[in-house]
Amino acid sequence: MLDRYNPLRHLVRRTWPLPAFQAWDDDLFTCLWKGWETLGTEEPEVTFTESKKSYLLRAEMPGYDRDEVKAEVKDGVLTLRAEHQDEKWDQNEDEGWRSIETRHGSFCRSIPLPEDVAVERISGEMKMGVLRLTLPKIPGKAKESRQIAIQ
Repeated sequence: MLDRYNPLRHLVRRTWPLPAFQAWDDDLFTCLWKGWETLGTEEPEVTFTESKKSYLLRAEMPGYDRDEVKAEVKDGVLTLRAEHQDEKWDQNEDEGWRSIETRHGSFCRSIPLPEDVAVERISGEMKMGVLRLTLPKIPGKAKESRQIAIQ
């Protein structure tokens, strides 16, 4: 699974030499830190699994419709983009009030693909806020591996 880079992540897991700073190692503080670090992010949870014939990419995108999501492969990199705008109006002229709620969300995520993906045969579907892309492998193209001599 891919994880968002956070340059301050080492602060949470560090064992402090002074007893006053050992609160950083407590589970409660770690939980609060994780909540703060992800505040305001709207990046989908993406999983990438492999079978004998293909790879499967699954991205959870609640709140996004099929026509708001774009997937593109260029130079061996899969890019997922989505943008959502929503505006709700509510008013009661008898009581003299009006309410306008707006929501805007977008993200862009790039994932390098393995070399054995048949790009022209990639297919995808989106149901109930979950995007599934099937990336078929090129038959007969095995991943290269070799033993490296260490001196």
